[in-house]
Amino acid sequence: MFTKFIEAFRLLCQNFRLFAAIIFTVWVPGNLLINFISYNLPEVSESFLMRLPMLIETVFGPLYFGALVYALYQIKSGNPVSYREAMSIGSQKWGSLFLARFVAGFLTMLGLIAFIVPGLMLAVRYSLLDAAVIVEGKGARDSRVRSTELTKGRRWPIFWSALLFLMVFFSMSFALYLGFALVPLLDNMFAGTLLDCFLDLVFAIIQIVLFLFYWEATEGQRQAEADLSIHGDLSGHGETLQLNEGSRSMS
Repeated sequence: MFTKFIEAFRLLCQNFRLFAAIIFTVWVPGNLLINFISYNLPEVSESFLMRLPMLIETVFGPLYFGALVYALYQIKSGNPVSYREAMSIGSQKWGSLFLARFVAGFLTMLGLIAFIVPGLMLAVRYSLLDAAVIVEGKGARDSRVRSTELTKGRRWPIFWSALLFLMVFFSMSFALYLGFALVPLLDNMFAGTLLDCFLDLVFAIIQIVLFLFYWEATEGQRQAEADLSIHGDLSGHGETLQLNEGSRSMS
């Protein structure tokens, strides 16, 4: 579990410019909007301000997270990837990922309303849904089935990884927001936007960790595909040699 956090942090540092550009595409304007309303429109209710980040994540999250998953897959596969290429895939897959996330989120919410445990179980089962949509091209239903299949034998590590990260993340967020509130110089729209963007970048660590669980779960499939490709190349090479020997014997 901890090795995945170490690798996630390493991937974030090594590809900082790419990952930051992908995440900030959504969250720089999003956080500017949130902080502008918070500091300049006091008549707006606190409940709306609390729901606004969730609304932005729901609508635009599939765009940047689809791009992030695609970039991670290319990087782990040893292929170069650009910001434009990643965002293009995120845009193309936005509809599929939005629908898959919406349905999975609705089912998870029903589980949480009924009983806490079923909701948490569904959240863990569907935790690899994004990669199933982006990498494998699954639809809303098939991505849930695929994620459920991929998380078998890994659900407790996924659960504890998410719980550990969220505990640390929310504790750090609380401390930073409290510190900013106590310093008058930092209590402004631009400082608030910078802090929110920083936290959005930190939150990418758990998203990368979840992708690494997907990468681990599909290792056998990738190896089988590689072996099949090698076998096909060898078979083709053997047929070519046989044809060449046949041609020489006929001549």
